[in-house]
Amino acid sequence: MDSLDNPALRKQIDDFIREAGEDALTWVEIHGLLCAAAVGPQLPDQWQQVCHAGEAPIPPAVAAALASLRDRVAATLGAGERIQLPCRLDPYADDEGNDLASWCAGFMAGVFMQEEAWYEIDEEQMANLLLPFVLIAGLDEDPDLDALWQDSKLVRQMALGLPELLEELFLHFHAPDAPDERDDS
Repeated sequence: MDSLDNPALRKQIDDFIREAGEDALTWVEIHGLLCAAAVGPQLPDQWQQVCHAGEAPIPPAVAAALASLRDRVAATLGAGERIQLPCRLDPYADDEGNDLASWCAGFMAGVFMQEEAWYEIDEEQMANLLLPFVLIAGLDEDPDLDALWQDSKLVRQMALGLPELLEELFLHFHAPDAPDERDDS
């Protein structure tokens, strides 16, 4: 079961998105932002305000729903379970705000809120870990990334690995002394 599959919380957020208008993030983008807030080094200030790009405060019920869902993502990852994304893991699908590119853009919005903290420990390692998110979101105009995007087999593998990558990022920040599964020596 998806850790964000709670009809009451989801309805509060869906109602909020409808009322917030065109500038609000979509549900898929909010899910990405919630995942970044859950796996990242610390909870960014004003992370909920990004959801609607507005000046007015978020209604308390919606703020509580967003916080609850973020906590559920963290608890799910902390229990060693994978997060099911609310979109297809197809990096080439275009579903107008409900596709993997939108989810990755929402995730990166969470990263950008505290970018320095994400890269503080090991900038090169973090750049490598975040590469699939940046590439799929289409956030960088680097010609090397454009060339990488053309390797559809590799990009699809990256996309399929995003749920595991969320777990790896969570452990990186929240259990840094945990043994790395890749270290078999």
